[in-house]
Amino acid sequence: MNMERAWIPAGASPAERRRLFSIWVRTGRIPTRRDDGVELKFNPWHDPRDGRFTSGPGGEAAARDGPPERGGEGGGVGEGGVVRSDGVYRPGEPGPTLIPIGAPEPPETRGGNMRAFEDPMTLDEWQVDEHSALGPPLRLADQIFDITGPGAEVRTALMRVQAEKILSDIHQLDPTYVFQSFQFPYSEDGQRRLIDGLRFDRAVLTMRVKGDLEPLQLETYRFAQGATNDAYQEGLRRLKLTMLPIRLSEREALGNFVDQRVREQLRQRFFLAGVDCSGAGPVRLNRNEAVGENGRFRRPDIRVGDVAFDVSLSAKTRGQAQIRGFFNANFKPSMVVIIRPSELGRSTSYILRR
Repeated sequence: MNMERAWIPAGASPAERRRLFSIWVRTGRIPTRRDDGVELKFNPWHDPRDGRFTSGPGGEAAARDGPPERGGEGGGVGEGGVVRSDGVYRPGEPGPTLIPIGAPEPPETRGGNMRAFEDPMTLDEWQVDEHSALGPPLRLADQIFDITGPGAEVRTALMRVQAEKILSDIHQLDPTYVFQSFQFPYSEDGQRRLIDGLRFDRAVLTMRVKGDLEPLQLETYRFAQGATNDAYQEGLRRLKLTMLPIRLSEREALGNFVDQRVREQLRQRFFLAGVDCSGAGPVRLNRNEAVGENGRFRRPDIRVGDVAFDVSLSAKTRGQAQIRGFFNANFKPSMVVIIRPSELGRSTSYILRR
């Protein structure tokens, strides 16, 4: 973490800090910009004669010809004569040069992309860049767990880096924070739970120390999404075993079960974090929200600041009375997040904006 502080500009915004750090985690090299702010990159693993790309060191074209060696300050040649480079073109230099930072070269991965190594802290950063008729869909899981090829060792190394980064953020907010853990978990499930716990703690501290609710809004969604998925699976199991009381229909019984189970899980999570979600604070769980001055109200499943959350089995739109009521509430939500079980299909959870 001291390495990060040494090269990330002191005045960089949180989003820019996360972008720069994700590049370092992904490549092991410091991102560099020109004086005018433009960053030019290229894939250094290509055949210099015909421009064909290879899969990296040892690729077919590289094995046949190999890139020419470059000398000079900052240059470096790795195994097999392959030039190690940060992939950044700088005017006035013959080609990309190596900037050593004392970090090992990360193992090559397949199937991932840059967003897999980011550390989003707002709902806006968690959006999926695709069209939806209902609203901007939200990501359902951390892409870092979707990396294929490198195996558990690489995933563990990457997750350890992310955990250390989050712990560093937490200690800047609260130097007395102590994380109770004997060792870093090796299993994917254990690593996911550890990272999720650290992210939630960081979000709560950000709210308390800085008064910024955006990280907690994101972590509330992430936790509620997981709880919704688990509750839906358990509800289906109970339906199959005729263990759910049915009043109107099986779907209504399933929806009621999911709502109650998610509220229980959220109440426990906020309690463990020391957050009061039953009073007049910025975090409110299943509480009446006044609409106007005539005693009318709406009751979102969750409210964190100016964001309302609704757990639902069915898709909802701005035109429905319930959603209009949320937006007309006196706390004037900037968005309503619809959380639905992931099993219902792709992009099932999404944002409705004011």
